[in-house]
Amino acid sequence: MNAPSGPLRSVRLSPADTAPVRAAVAAIAEQAFGLAEQIAETVAGALAERRAPRRTDLGAVETLLVPALGDLRQPVQGAGFVAAPGILQDAEWWLEWFARDGDGRPQRLVTHSEPQAIGFYEYEHLPWFVVPRETGRRHVTGPYVDYLCTEEYTLTFTVPVVVGGLFCGVGGADIAVKSAEQALLPSLRASQLPIAVVNSFGRILSSNRGRHLCGDLLEGVAFDELPEDQRVGDLPLAVVALD
Repeated sequence: MNAPSGPLRSVRLSPADTAPVRAAVAAIAEQAFGLAEQIAETVAGALAERRAPRRTDLGAVETLLVPALGDLRQPVQGAGFVAAPGILQDAEWWLEWFARDGDGRPQRLVTHSEPQAIGFYEYEHLPWFVVPRETGRRHVTGPYVDYLCTEEYTLTFTVPVVVGGLFCGVGGADIAVKSAEQALLPSLRASQLPIAVVNSFGRILSSNRGRHLCGDLLEGVAFDELPEDQRVGDLPLAVVALD
């Protein structure tokens, strides 16, 4: 992990300074959330039709995602449904997840679903699962290194799947940070000020200065005190000034 990049300057950015970058971040997020919400609707419909749903009842997720991930023009590289423990009758834990392989073809993610198995992926305490479960709201996690799928810096966008008031899991979509940065670069480069997009912990997603890289931690980011015109809507992302 990269070392902290030092305290932020006490610079108040104007709406004009941040608006183009915030709009670019929001556009990326809406692409991912749009697919995550389609997954959530598809899964909720399937679960609502079964008193004792099983993994085979989730077939519509594959039908939705194979063509979606096969479209290489869109930035989402992986997506699917992650079940709340105990929701499915034949699997206590389950990820109905698909991701592009090295050739860009959608493939099912194979994970260990038995807690006793070596390499079991216990996800119920991870932010991308916890926040939608506890708040009922959508969430973006990252940037973080996705060791399960790509071993690259990733953003994970998740929305809750709720049926009859019961939390059943999350629909989610992953975007590689390198893809997000490509989309953000024009607006970042257009700014005359040194700025960065950070998450609520002050970790950099992207910046317009070469020495402030993705994953670097900025000191002095009091996220809850940032004005609305530096935040990206309801997401834990914001545009801040660099030192």
